[in-house]
Amino acid sequence: MSYSQYNYSNISELQLQFKLLRDAIDSLDEEDDRFGCEIGTFGNFKKAKGTVNISATYDTRHHDFETSVVARGDLWRLESSRGLNSGNENAPLFLVQLGPLLFVRDSTLLLPIHLSKQHLLWYGYDRKNKMHSLCPAIWSKHRRWMLMSMMCLNPVNCSFMDVQFPNGQLTYVAGEGITASGFFPLFGGLLQAHGKCPGETRVSFSFKSKQGTKFTPMFQWPDNSLSFGVAQALAWKRSGLMARPSIQVSVCPTFGGSDPGIRAEFVHSLKEELNVMCGFTCSRHPSAFTAVSLGRSKWNGQFGSSGLVITLETPLDNRARPSLSVQLNGGFEF
Repeated sequence: MSYSQYNYSNISELQLQFKLLRDAIDSLDEEDDRFGCEIGTFGNFKKAKGTVNISATYDTRHHDFETSVVARGDLWRLESSRGLNSGNENAPLFLVQLGPLLFVRDSTLLLPIHLSKQHLLWYGYDRKNKMHSLCPAIWSKHRRWMLMSMMCLNPVNCSFMDVQFPNGQLTYVAGEGITASGFFPLFGGLLQAHGKCPGETRVSFSFKSKQGTKFTPMFQWPDNSLSFGVAQALAWKRSGLMARPSIQVSVCPTFGGSDPGIRAEFVHSLKEELNVMCGFTCSRHPSAFTAVSLGRSKWNGQFGSSGLVITLETPLDNRARPSLSVQLNGGFEF
């Protein structure tokens, strides 16, 4: 997963390092499976392949311009993002990964000092805060569980700790608290829970009827709100060997809490490279939107070499101006 996929409106530098370390372990494990050799060896380069994804978005309401570049190969990764989601410090995000070696922005170095099949050890140095740290990680043979942490050496304390298991995850971040999430199959559906201390807790249950209708009731505490999402595919079309919805409608009313109301959305895939979306929200700040996606986008699974997404959002209470968002997407393999 690239860090351009994360929401950086409220993310800290410590959370960023934690997420990137976890992604680095995942990418190393993928490389190990792909080459059929131990972590740290180079394996077969003949089948190596790289991908480059480029995205640029402009929003007329806030006059924000956001760009992101993600380039990745079998043993390396380069990512850069600047603009709307560039974090609390408004600094451009930048990452270079060479195997297990990580450089984050211009201030953080994560250097592997021990590599093996089931455990890793990084040395971390944050030049901005003059902080030295050790980051051990250990996991089971088939990745059914994993434990990862960051221990600061000056002063000695635990900056974060993460425990992953087959049905959930438990994370501690210093100064931000504990986050826990889990899921459990129940009565043909999926029961999910996500909580943060201090913070909010969400419990949801997703299941599908025999007609293909998806129901997702969710309770949120301490907001004490109850939402009931319903999604139905009205038409299907074949894409290669698989069939995917060509017309889909979703409605989600919310009762109680600080922002009760209803949200509805309609998605029509005219062709594999052409999608039309529209919807509205009737809540504390009602609005309506419409969007057109042509070519490469998240709605068609990033298919194609280039794409354009245009989104128009209009407030229904006349308290704000309409906004137009234009996104350009590009990508290729080499």
